[in-house]
Amino acid sequence: MAIAIFIIVLIIYIFVGAVVSKFVKNSDDFYTMGGKGSTILIVSTLAATFLSATTLLGIAGQSYTEGPLVYSTLGSFGSWIGTLLAVVYIGRKMKALDCTTMPDFFEKRFKSKWVSVVATIIMIIGLIGYGVVQFIGAGLVLSEIIDIRFELIMVLFTIALLAFTAFGGMYSVVITDTIMLFTMLAITFIIAPMIIGQAGFDQIKNLSETIPGYWTLAGAEDRSIGWSISQFLVWILFFTCMPALVSRVFPAKNDFVILKVASIGVFFAPLMQIPIFIAAGGMQVLAPNITPTDNVMVFGFMEFTPPAIAGIGLAALMATVLSTASTLFVLVGFALSRDLYERIFEKKLTDRQSLLYARIAQIIVAAVVCLIAIMQPSAIYWISIYAGSFFAVGWLPTIIASFEWRRMNSKAALSSMIIGVTTFVIFGELIRRGVMPVPEGIDELMLALVFSVGSLIIIALLTKPNTYELQYFTKMKQTSMAKITIKEFQKKPNGLALIKKQYRQVILSAVAITLISVAIWGYLFVQLGL
Repeated sequence: MAIAIFIIVLIIYIFVGAVVSKFVKNSDDFYTMGGKGSTILIVSTLAATFLSATTLLGIAGQSYTEGPLVYSTLGSFGSWIGTLLAVVYIGRKMKALDCTTMPDFFEKRFKSKWVSVVATIIMIIGLIGYGVVQFIGAGLVLSEIIDIRFELIMVLFTIALLAFTAFGGMYSVVITDTIMLFTMLAITFIIAPMIIGQAGFDQIKNLSETIPGYWTLAGAEDRSIGWSISQFLVWILFFTCMPALVSRVFPAKNDFVILKVASIGVFFAPLMQIPIFIAAGGMQVLAPNITPTDNVMVFGFMEFTPPAIAGIGLAALMATVLSTASTLFVLVGFALSRDLYERIFEKKLTDRQSLLYARIAQIIVAAVVCLIAIMQPSAIYWISIYAGSFFAVGWLPTIIASFEWRRMNSKAALSSMIIGVTTFVIFGELIRRGVMPVPEGIDELMLALVFSVGSLIIIALLTKPNTYELQYFTKMKQTSMAKITIKEFQKKPNGLALIKKQYRQVILSAVAITLISVAIWGYLFVQLGL
C-alpha cells in the first residue's frame, strides 16, 4: 500500500506540472512565472526548496548518529538567517534591478563578458554538485526499498522532471513545489511526532546515559563550541546567496509579497527541520543499529507508521528530491542557454529562440545529470563537498560589494571570484590530507573567504571603476522594490487604499509570526532543556 500511494502521488506531481506548462506563453513566463507569484506560491516554493533531500537523508542521519541538538540549534538557525537574507537583501535587490537570473546581476552591474562567464560557471558547478548528490542518495535509498534497479530509477526521475520543467519552466516548478509542500508538511507535523511519541521524548533525552553527549550541543562526537559557531556561520554564508533560494524571489508579484514571504516563509523553514532532527534522535531509541544512517527516516516511515502514512512519507522524500532537482534543471538550463551562450557568443536571442534554447539546454543538463548519477563516480562526491560553499566564497563578497561599494569594479569582482573558489579547493585538500592543520572551528571556507574579500578590497583600491560601473551604481542606489511597487499600485483605481491594505497585511503577518515564533521556540527550548 505504501508503494502504491507513493506512485500515485508522484504521478499527480508530474501531471500537474505538465498541465501548468500550458500557461507559458513567453520567456518571461518560463523564467520568472511572468512575475505573477502570490504570497502562498512563493512561501510554498521557498519552504519546499529549503527542506531538501539533504535534510531528510544526510542531516537526519547525522542527527541519528550524533544527537539532534547538534544540527537543530545553531546549524538550523544559521540556515534560517541565511534564508532571510537571501529573500529580503539579495533577492529583493536583484528583483528591483529586473534580474531574471542571478548571473543577470553580474552582467547588468559590470557589463563584463568574463565576469558573467565566471559567475555562471560557478553557478553551474555549484548547482550540479549540490543537486546531483541528493539525486543519487535518494535513488539509492528508494532502489533498496521498492526493489527497482537504481539505474532505472534515475532514468524515471529524469523523464519525470523533464515532463514539466522543460515545458513549464519556473511556472511548473513553483506550482508543483506548492503541491509538494503539503506532503513535506506531513513529515514534519504527522510522521515526526508519531516517531517521537513512540520513542518517548524523555527516552530520547536520556540517550546521553548510554551515548555520552547525545543530548547536548556538542553531540556524541563532542564537537567544540568553535565547531558549532563555524557551522552556524557556514550555513548563513551558504544560504544567503544560494541561487535555488534567491531565484524564488524573482517570480514574486510585488514587494508586499516579498515582505510577507520574508516573515511567513522563513518561519516555516526551521520549523519544518527541527521535528525531523528530533525524530531522527527518536529512531536511536526505536532502532539503534540502522546502517547506512542516511536511511534512518525512510526506515522510520516503513517500520513505525501505518502503510498509508509511509506512502506519503516516501512521496514527501521524492518531493524534496524533485523540488531540488527541478530547480537544478531549470536554473542550469537557463545558465547554459541565456547566461553562457548569449554572453560568450554575444548573440541576442529572440523570445522564441530563448525558450527553445532553454528547453534544449535543460534536456542536455538532464542527460548529463542522469549519466553522472548512474555512474556514481567519486569525482561527483568530491565536487559535492565544495559545491554549496562555492557561492559563499565565489559570489557573496562580490555581490555585497557590488550593492554597497561605489569603488567596486569588474577587475575586483573577477579576482575575488577566482581567488575565492581556488583557495577554497586548495585549503580544503590540504586540510583533509593533514598537510595544513587548523584550529578547531576554523575550516577552509573561512580561510578562503578571507582571501576572497582581501583580494577584492586590494584590487578595488588599486583600480578604478569605469564610467558605466559608476553610472549603474548610482542607478542601483536609486532603485528599490518598494518604490517600484508603490508606483505600480498608484496606477490602479484606489491605489492608495490598496497600498494601505497591503501594508497592514505585512505588519499583521510579521507581528503574528513573531508572537507564534516566541511561543513555539520558547516552548521547544524549554522542552529541549536549553
